[in-house]
Amino acid sequence: MDRIQKQNHLDISESGTYAYLSICSICLSELFPGEWNQEFNKKYIKEMCKHLNAPEKVESVMLVLIDGKSGHVVEPYIELLLQEPNLHKKSILIVQDAVLFAVQSGIASGEYDARQRVLARRLAELLNVPFDLIELYEHSLVELLSKDVNDSTEEEDNAAKRRDKIRKIKRYTSIGIATVAGGTLIGLTGGLAAPFIGVGVGTLLGGASAAVLTSTAGVAIIGSIFGVAGAGLAGYKMNKRVGKVEEFSFEPLSRFCETDHQLHVAIAVTGWLKSQDANNIIKPWRCLAVSREQYALRYETKYLVELGQALEYILSMAVSFATQEALKYTILSGIMSAIAWPAALLSIASVIDNPWSVCCRRSSEVGKHLAHVLLSRQHGKRPVTLIGYSLGARVIFYCLRELADVGHAEGIIQDAIMLGAPVTDKSSQWEKCSRVVAGKMINGYCNADWLLRFLYRTLSMSTGVAGLAAIKCPRVTNVDLSGLISGHTEYSDKLVEIMDYVGVRIRSTDVLDDEGVLKKSTSDYTEMRNSSRNNVVNSKLRVSKSDECLNLHP
Repeated sequence: MDRIQKQNHLDISESGTYAYLSICSICLSELFPGEWNQEFNKKYIKEMCKHLNAPEKVESVMLVLIDGKSGHVVEPYIELLLQEPNLHKKSILIVQDAVLFAVQSGIASGEYDARQRVLARRLAELLNVPFDLIELYEHSLVELLSKDVNDSTEEEDNAAKRRDKIRKIKRYTSIGIATVAGGTLIGLTGGLAAPFIGVGVGTLLGGASAAVLTSTAGVAIIGSIFGVAGAGLAGYKMNKRVGKVEEFSFEPLSRFCETDHQLHVAIAVTGWLKSQDANNIIKPWRCLAVSREQYALRYETKYLVELGQALEYILSMAVSFATQEALKYTILSGIMSAIAWPAALLSIASVIDNPWSVCCRRSSEVGKHLAHVLLSRQHGKRPVTLIGYSLGARVIFYCLRELADVGHAEGIIQDAIMLGAPVTDKSSQWEKCSRVVAGKMINGYCNADWLLRFLYRTLSMSTGVAGLAAIKCPRVTNVDLSGLISGHTEYSDKLVEIMDYVGVRIRSTDVLDDEGVLKKSTSDYTEMRNSSRNNVVNSKLRVSKSDECLNLHP
């Protein structure tokens, strides 16, 4: 163990080590407050002190800092840390060390806790390291740890290396994260340029990382993180009916999900469906680029299609009855009682009330079942990001609530993004859910969503609706979508714009075919990137940052 720690040790002074630990301690107190996180915070900082061979007296100081009452801020410690000679233009090494520590040892060997990844993301922000590079580092860890160790001839080794290089380039390009031009890896999300292709995994990870993780212990660690004993999310099938849930499975958003495992998983949950077409579960989420391993939850499609048909009918009838202006007036005037709704609309309410109530009940049950699937670690011991709209957001809300009710579920969910959620806006319920979310918890709402208000009208006198207004909860980030959409049915149609607006990473669906394979050439990507309204600025910024935090140039 001592040998491994020395190999893993950053080559920084005692003052640099103190600064690094102080930054982590202060960030822990800010990111994970509350009694339910105290044990994690203390255990993390104790293990980190051992990892960095810090004296006991330093550990005592760090335990004071994680209480959050010292009044210390991170800026002076960041300045001190960056003065380290061996970190000059290599600040990425700090974040890499945090990731490696989480994967290799951390608070539980073989478990990548969501809070550890959120902390790594925060360190990247503070040190001006593009998180794209950290995800590439995570991917390289997976590449290294997933290699089988077998006896082979030199010719077989050379052939395997050629296949591996081709496969790696194809993988980077086909998953839409990056493309290759002139031997340089270029991130589509912002023009990030760094010469990773050709430098080798050992160079990217660092000699110490490669030496430690190619050991038998490293293979065991990755097996635990990925849950190799099970079939994973792609292979999960509900064996029998669970309560009211009749259908529940995971659909990979690309063909690489089953073979290209990552250290972070994303699960997308749709709302109503327009038809029984199998692709309707996947199609809305093809633009999603939160992780390289992403799934769409398939659940109760029969009932979601019935709801979709009822929505179409009631919308067409609303137009034919010329009630739109009356609805707008009703909402703007703030009248909440059912009496205010036009009689013509109320007369056809029975068409949608039953499908809506059925889907609401079933989506809450699906959310609870999803919670237990995650608790059983079907996905392995990795952080999960959840994102959904309409009833999909309701699934996520009830999943979080079930995780909180069961207890000891902290560290599973990294981020939770809920758009147009037909759930209560009670702050006490949202505060309970926020306990099991390590990172961002987003409530996207539209106060002009008259259809959601109408669907939820029976409860409008006693409680508000999260999809219509901001939530009063410190951990929740509220995003007003009224400037993007005007009604509930537009969530699926404008999902790309909405996700971009709330800060969820996306990619252009034009670059991939139905199987997630690249369709355009490198020049097409360059033209597309240059024409993007956001990426022109981001390109200059990220290239500058990559030069600052990397020292891989010849």
